[in-house]
Order: sequence, then C-alpha cells, then structure tokens
Amino acid sequence: MLHWSKANYSLLEGDFLATTEEQAIAAINAAEQMAISNVQLIRQLKKLIPEPFDSLTDVAIQTNTTGIRTVAAAERGAVRTVSKAARASRKNLSKALKEANARLRKKNGQLKKGKTQADIMKLAQRLKKKM
Repeated sequence: MLHWSKANYSLLEGDFLATTEEQAIAAINAAEQMAISNVQLIRQLKKLIPEPFDSLTDVAIQTNTTGIRTVAAAERGAVRTVSKAARASRKNLSKALKEANARLRKKNGQLKKGKTQADIMKLAQRLKKKM
C-alpha cells in the first residue's frame, strides 16, 4: 500500500494531481476546451450557411466564446482550497465515526436496541472533541 506524506494524491488521465481542488480546475479547463472546440466547429460549418445569415453567425460565435470563457473563469475562481485544520477535523470525525459505530452496533451491523443514527453522530462528535 502506498502512503503519501503531504496530501492525498489520485490518478486522473495518467497525471498526478495533488488535490481535489486541482482536479476540479482540470475538469473546468477540459469543459472549457470542449466548448471552445464546438464553437470552432461551428466556424467551419459557417461556410454552408447562406450569405445573409453569415454576419449573424459571427456575432453568435463571438458571444458564445466570450460567455464560455467568462463562465470558466468564474468557476475556476469558485474552487476553494480546504484548510489544514478542516482536513484534520474531517479525519478525526472519520475516526470517531468508526469508533462510535463499533460501540453502538451489534456484530451483524444492526443498531443496538434503542439506538439511532443520531446517537452515533452525537457520540462521534463527543469523541472528536476528545481527540
């Protein structure tokens, strides 16, 4: 089993991307490229459109390209990085949930009598505080 010291790495299209944020940005970039290539295809097909509509397609293509780039830039800006404290808190909650589930469930996986999922979460939150 591989252990990474800095961050959780994953494989996406043969490249190592360090974080989920980078994966999100890569997906946004890929979507932008696909949309732009569709606009370029329309440019090539424009030759088949009769002359009176030719000027309208130029405006539409320019508007589309600008809109695609604007949306992609806004999406890239919306991707937030997760703080070190938040990652640590999530990891501790994960450990606490495993322990709480072990305490409040039977060996066959059913909840013990009188216990609910809410009880598991409450216990997990208490255990997380102690970590």
